Amino acid sequence: MDKWLRLLRYVTSIRSGTDIEGTIAEISENARLRGANVWMLICSAILASIGLDLNSTAVIIGAMLISPLMSPILGVGLGIAIYDRRLLRDSLANLGIATLISILTSAVYFRLSPLGELTAELSARTTPTILDVGVAFFGGVAGIVAGSRRNKTSAIPGVAIATALMPPVCTVGFGLAHLESSIFFGAFYLFFINAFFISLATYLICLFLKFPQKADIDAETSARIRRLIVAFALLATLPSAIIFYGVLQKARFDRGLRNFIEKEIRNDRRQPVRWDVRRDVQPPELRVYTVGDAAKPEEILLLNTKLPNYGLAGLNLKLTALNLSTDDLKKASTEAVNEFSERMRIISLVDEQQENEITRLRAELEELKRKTDPDILLLEEIKRRFPQIVDAKWITNATETTPETQKPILQVAFEPDEAESAVFSTVSGIEKLLRERRPDQHFTVSSIRIETPPLSPPTDSNK
Repeated sequence: MDKWLRLLRYVTSIRSGTDIEGTIAEISENARLRGANVWMLICSAILASIGLDLNSTAVIIGAMLISPLMSPILGVGLGIAIYDRRLLRDSLANLGIATLISILTSAVYFRLSPLGELTAELSARTTPTILDVGVAFFGGVAGIVAGSRRNKTSAIPGVAIATALMPPVCTVGFGLAHLESSIFFGAFYLFFINAFFISLATYLICLFLKFPQKADIDAETSARIRRLIVAFALLATLPSAIIFYGVLQKARFDRGLRNFIEKEIRNDRRQPVRWDVRRDVQPPELRVYTVGDAAKPEEILLLNTKLPNYGLAGLNLKLTALNLSTDDLKKASTEAVNEFSERMRIISLVDEQQENEITRLRAELEELKRKTDPDILLLEEIKRRFPQIVDAKWITNATETTPETQKPILQVAFEPDEAESAVFSTVSGIEKLLRERRPDQHFTVSSIRIETPPLSPPTDSNK
């Protein structure tokens, strides 16, 4: 057992490879907001705002990767862990300034944006839950562990993506620009718990790695600081736990509503087409609109008794039959399918026409290349000037691998019974023609005799 425990401690140990002095120096330096960091922050805020506005996850990820918000947050946790008041003060100040700059930048963008709608990416950052606490805490653990290594890893970009510090700040800017208090406070709370729990993770890991303290404090003060941190963590987590409970309740309600509709109302004689819950009346009503046979009063009473079985207690079911039969609905669906099929057929025809046009253009391009390529034109001229040759083509020397040492080789094919003197005369004439046409280039002309069919179809000299 002891052997396995030692093995587990060895595998999971993070103390080896820790660069304590380098980590303190790097976090202290990067926590300062100045020069390039300010411009990176502004660019990151604009990119994140554009991504949120366009509902583009890729743009948002790009903004998170260049955001310098992570460093002052790590600085806060490190400053508390080593009791460095100056680092803590500077980190908090720079984090506050960075947050203010980001909010104002995004607010200006969303005020001027011609879009400015509440997209899914914006809405997702207005209701933080306790799961976001977990993301922030473990992201902070990964960030400080990776940052404290002598050999840095690629975990920091992943932490920046996971904790998503910049998008909540820009969502705060959206709420400010449109004076939406629920969006403003919801997004700011998400940013707050991200920043706090990243700092908390940094604080705990620095204590675990025994980072040296800059100031000596007594045990009572240290215990008081830890109690304050625990109390503050519980207070920060409480709202997210309440929100998470509400999210769970809504998910259960929606699932129960779907099951009730599918199992109790939908059948061969009746099809629900729309439903909603009205909570502005007492008691709250579940209104379901159907096509097909209308439900009888006693059937509606029976369905009302089944609502608690699906977690829908307290609702009063109202069934409204639309003036449309199931056959009419099927006919309308068939017409929609037929219209869709016709559109797909037209799209297929257009794709085929485009493919044919691409093929034609490629053929024209090849023909144009054949008519304008100097090497091809030179070959055609040789074949016209020396009709006694069977074929001619350019080849490369397999023994020469670099462009500097390669010389073009023109291979000329003759009939098997062609006289040696005629071959020699023809090759000499071709070499003379090549020197006239390409005086700055050196060529090699080789001759072969054809014992098999020609190397390629004879070229029409009239082309």
